[in-house]
Amino acid sequence: MLQKDVVAVIDVGSNSIKLLIARKNPKTGLIESSCKEGRETRISTGIGQQKPTLTQGAIAAGCQSIVELVGIARKYSPRVIKIVATSAVRDAVNGSEFTRRVNELTGIHIDILTGIEEANYIGKGLCSDPKVAAMEQLIQMDIGGGSLELIRFGNGTLQQVCSLQLGAVRLTERFVNDSAAPIPPETESQIEQHVRQAIKSSGFAFGPETVPFIVTGGAFKVIYNILEASNANATTSSPQILQKADIAALRSTLKNIPLLDRLMAYKVPVSRADILPTALITIDTVLECAGCQTVTLSACNLRYGIATELLA
Repeated sequence: MLQKDVVAVIDVGSNSIKLLIARKNPKTGLIESSCKEGRETRISTGIGQQKPTLTQGAIAAGCQSIVELVGIARKYSPRVIKIVATSAVRDAVNGSEFTRRVNELTGIHIDILTGIEEANYIGKGLCSDPKVAAMEQLIQMDIGGGSLELIRFGNGTLQQVCSLQLGAVRLTERFVNDSAAPIPPETESQIEQHVRQAIKSSGFAFGPETVPFIVTGGAFKVIYNILEASNANATTSSPQILQKADIAALRSTLKNIPLLDRLMAYKVPVSRADILPTALITIDTVLECAGCQTVTLSACNLRYGIATELLA
């Protein structure tokens, strides 16, 4: 029997594919997770090309991950299983081939979100986080493999939303010739300049510096885990706080060491080790543009936003 108060959301991202089983808390009205599952399936290889194209290997791997997650979702008898795709499928010239294959295998249609739709859902998802739900104003940044979203909230409404092609996979493919080697200074400068220009062209309004800055996305979670592990005296804090100075220091370290050292010395996940230096350069540059010194990590992102809408 289908559970009317349970929904499943599968987010087909550029670097990972993730499932959320969710219901609404009848007392607080906030979204609660019954299950979270993910597959580090990078379907976005080639996203930095002039005409981004999903490889047949990426399509096959992505379909397999989705079929596995749909199987898990169905065990919870959700009222609906919603599958959405973001930058990698959105930008690929053969994105329709991928969505057709998924529909054939699962019987479920994939919605390909526009950049603005993606940013709006991310913003809605953040509102389900108890530690930020009461904030009157905030700025949010979400970074994925293909895109980076910036969102400004004020008085409970979305005041400004933008989606930029500044994902870590995209910029790594565009600027980094050898992702297993240290990043040369000239390459780092090119990435930083590109990010600054994209932020400037977007017209996104940062500030004042007193406005809380909330971050979401797998890259931030990896960064937080690395910084926590490197501090022997650290205890996991709640809420999870990241200092720009620590992000900048980690950027300086990881960009100067080869891939093997990132894996061995800093325990960077295999699925992220090649793109994390680019992600750090991008994040650090955005925070510098924003004049932001401290950010708060939230796990409530796009999937939570879609669940919020489905359970409204």
